[in-house]
Amino acid sequence: MTVLVAYASALGSTKEVAQRVASRLTGIPGGVECRAVAEIESVAGYEAVVIGSAIHNQAWLPSALHFLSRHADELAKRPVWAFSVGMADALPRPFRRRGAVLQQERLAGVISGKVPLHGHRVFSGVYRPSQMPVLLRVLFRFAGGRFGDLRDWAAIDAWTDVIAARLAEPGASNPRTA
Repeated sequence: MTVLVAYASALGSTKEVAQRVASRLTGIPGGVECRAVAEIESVAGYEAVVIGSAIHNQAWLPSALHFLSRHADELAKRPVWAFSVGMADALPRPFRRRGAVLQQERLAGVISGKVPLHGHRVFSGVYRPSQMPVLLRVLFRFAGGRFGDLRDWAAIDAWTDVIAARLAEPGASNPRTA
C-alpha cells in the first residue's frame, strides 16, 4: 500500500508536520511519499492519503482546497485523513480551547464536504512575532497571546499511529471498511 502525505504550507511549519507524519508511516508496506499539493498531478497511484494545510484567516490555503476539489472523485475511492495547522494554542488562555474546537468544527465541515474523511485534527504550529504588525503584536501579547513553536509532537505522533494502525487492518484500502 502506497500512502501519500500531501501538504500546503505557507511558512514551513505544516511541511514539517507532514514530514513527521510521513516518517512515522514509513513502516507501511509499499512506502510513503510526502509531497507539496502543487507537485501532485494524480492520486491514482496511492491507496491512502493524508493531507494537511496551514490555516490562514480561518481557512485552508487555496492550493490545498484546489487539490481536494481537483482530486475529489479519486480521493473518495480511498481512505483520507486530514490535518490543519493553525494558531489555537497561541491565543490568549481563555480563548485557546474554544478556538481549537471552533477551528476543528469549521474546517472539518468544509473539508469533508469535498471528500469523505476518516479523521481530521487541528494542530498548532509555529507562530512568530514577525507574522503580525507591531501594534497588533503588542496587543496580542498584552491580551495573553504567545509566540513560538507550539507544535505538540506527541499528539501528532499519536494521531499518526492511529492512522498507521487503521492502514494495517485487512481491507484498509477500501474506504467502506477503513
